[in-house]
Amino acid sequence: MRMLRIRGEERLTVLLFGLGLIGETLDRALRLRFSASVQEYPYDWYDGETRQDQRAAIVAALGDATRIAVVWSGGISGFGSSREEMLAEGEILGELIDWAQRLQTRYQVDFHLISSAGGLFEGQTHCTAASRPRPLRPYGEGKLYQEERLLSAHFRRRHIYRPSSVYGGGRSKRLGLATALAANALTGKTTRIMGNPATLRDYVLSDDIGRFMARRVVNPGPADEIMTMASGRPSSVGEMVELVRAKLALPMLVQFDPHPSNARHMSFLPSSLPFDWQPTALECGIAELVNAVRKRLS
Repeated sequence: MRMLRIRGEERLTVLLFGLGLIGETLDRALRLRFSASVQEYPYDWYDGETRQDQRAAIVAALGDATRIAVVWSGGISGFGSSREEMLAEGEILGELIDWAQRLQTRYQVDFHLISSAGGLFEGQTHCTAASRPRPLRPYGEGKLYQEERLLSAHFRRRHIYRPSSVYGGGRSKRLGLATALAANALTGKTTRIMGNPATLRDYVLSDDIGRFMARRVVNPGPADEIMTMASGRPSSVGEMVELVRAKLALPMLVQFDPHPSNARHMSFLPSSLPFDWQPTALECGIAELVNAVRKRLS
């Protein structure tokens, strides 16, 4: 867990649980734009009694903060996660939500949850703000449960972010398609894709999400929000492969699964996105990603 202190009128402290692809970009945005200072605290994903002691240590360190923003970008689930794995992740989140509610006896608390548009809207196209989630696998069902768990709790504000297919050049252990393509091409490996070239996806740069979330965390809106983080301009998997190939100017070894398990289309209309959301064009985002991967591997 990372504690970020942002000194201002309300003495804001951000409690960031999870430093994956999105969490690390939020952390960076809070440091660079809002000059946040940072402290690290352990948080055990597997032992409940240990977490209880760790949360007590976090409370003891809050000091003179008056406003707390709890951000959940944690968990180790993925599209292929089982129902049991999603239940376990949901229990950890529920435990954190209950704890954050108790903090409200001393602090003003907002809760920010990263969910998944991919999990909730898999197989749906031209989604609008009124489209209803229809999960097709345990991953999506688990994400919907997490949203419902937060919405059943009481906080000053609740913000839910639903990113579509996220890409970026961060150091997360879980590689997205574009990162895997770039890294494998630079190291002479084959990228195996569990889709087909025509599969439509809506790709969004992790840095865009991190910067957007940083603004919401520091200056939240007046009410609860559920926000789709997408580009509003779907691209095919084949187009993504060609964009990465063009930016690398290297041969690429790509193998498509003849019986893909993740080949359903998904897209979102621009009208479904927040009014102040400005996604980076895919070609520019891929150029940033390729440069970041080159630097990391050099």
